[in-house]
This record gives sequence, C-alpha cells and structure tokens, in this order.
Amino acid sequence: MRIIGLNGICVLVPCALFLAARAAASRFGWLFYGIQALELLAGSINLTLLVLNLRDGLRLARRQ
Repeated sequence: MRIIGLNGICVLVPCALFLAARAAASRFGWLFYGIQALELLAGSINLTLLVLNLRDGLRLARRQ
C-alpha cells in the first residue's frame, strides 16, 4: 500500500497537474504525450497493485 500511495502522490498527481496545464494552454507535443504515457503506466501499476492487495485480503478473510 505504501508503493500505491507514493506512486499516486509522487507520479500521478504531478503528471495530472502538468497535463492539465498543458491541455489548457493547447500545448500538445512529444513531452505531453510522453508524460501521458508515464501517467498511464503508473496508473496501470497502481491498479494492478490494488487488485493484488484485494486478492490477498480476500484470501486472508477466507482462512478465518
């Protein structure tokens, strides 16, 4: 869960702010699309980690 939080705070939030500012200024280019790809990658990593955490939690709940 710490990795999920750090990924969200250190990667996803700054990327979202950067992309929002660039989109508002209509400044699309290789940097915009590169940061967008980074955000998509970080988001998919977060989603994967959350699903794995849910799976492990369900396994623990079944044992008791």
